[in-house]
Amino acid sequence: MTDPRIRVLVVDDDPMAAAGVAAILGAAGDIDVVGRCSDGDEVAQAVALHHPDVVLCDVRMPRMDGVAVVESFDSARPRFLMMTAFDEDGRVLDAVSAGAAGFMLKDEDPHRIIEAVRQVAAGDAAFSPRAARQLSAWVRDARSATARRDAAAKMAELTPREREFAVAVTNGASDAELAQTFFVAETTVKSTLAGIRAKWGVRTRTELAVVVARSGA
Repeated sequence: MTDPRIRVLVVDDDPMAAAGVAAILGAAGDIDVVGRCSDGDEVAQAVALHHPDVVLCDVRMPRMDGVAVVESFDSARPRFLMMTAFDEDGRVLDAVSAGAAGFMLKDEDPHRIIEAVRQVAAGDAAFSPRAARQLSAWVRDARSATARRDAAAKMAELTPREREFAVAVTNGASDAELAQTFFVAETTVKSTLAGIRAKWGVRTRTELAVVVARSGA
């Protein structure tokens, strides 16, 4: 029988931060913290030993940072959720580009951190509203005129309702929050977002948010 509990590896060079996150996750009934690493160069061995579903990984570490960790895994990688104190100047965006499924702030509400781990384990992307705003700022600052025009053209392909959903995703709303905001079922949210990703040829929630940010919507 497949174990329904989510196996999480916590990676952080700050012992107190790692212990705090592990305690938050340990309070959830469906999550097991199966291991902890104090730096990125320990992750490969820990993944081989513990087989985590999700690696909750700090971005900046002294020997091997989180971006390099994500880049070091191939398509068989576990899913990475990055954690940041938010002085990263775009390093989290680099991690997302390398294949991370999302990112959260270290001082985020514990319930959001738990929910983000669940979303990432389920195959979705996750980022908090504050993290989403920072993502939008990084993308806007870095975008080229061509990228802006391409993103605006993609936004023009959407129906008014799809556009509302897409913008809400950029603000960090979860599927449940979108369902409450638009008075629809979560299945409707999932199918609508899947339709947007299909139109745009993107795979993840984060890639969808990047397009919206580049468009300036």
